[in-house]
Amino acid sequence: MPPLFDTSRIRMNPSDKTAETAHELNFHEELPSQAADVAQPAFIRAHLIERLTARLGLDKPDAHALVDAFFELIMQALGDGETVGLSGFGCFQVRDKRARPGRNPKTGAAVPVAARRVVLFRASRILESRVRGVTHPDD
Repeated sequence: MPPLFDTSRIRMNPSDKTAETAHELNFHEELPSQAADVAQPAFIRAHLIERLTARLGLDKPDAHALVDAFFELIMQALGDGETVGLSGFGCFQVRDKRARPGRNPKTGAAVPVAARRVVLFRASRILESRVRGVTHPDD
């Protein structure tokens, strides 16, 4: 099976063996046991677009528009304070954090930390099982 994405654009130290290893890896192959030592390329938006074009037969501009619209809808819902649940994947929630006292680690001086909104993600049981390598009965 040909690679689903182009790893030739990965920037790594050419004198290091990790560059060669990263070019040999593909997301549908198992990682070597020493994978902690290898700088694994991140799965980015471009890879998602490539996979959609390969799997669904979409042309690249349509796949790009689909991915952009999907993420825009999620960001818009989170910006409005809504919870976004993706069945079998997980749940995104917006939480309001209150202001609290903090400390500058260098000087030890007290510094106020402002109130803010944060996005939390809770993985579903199915996703957690897949990450652990265990098959889930709902799969």
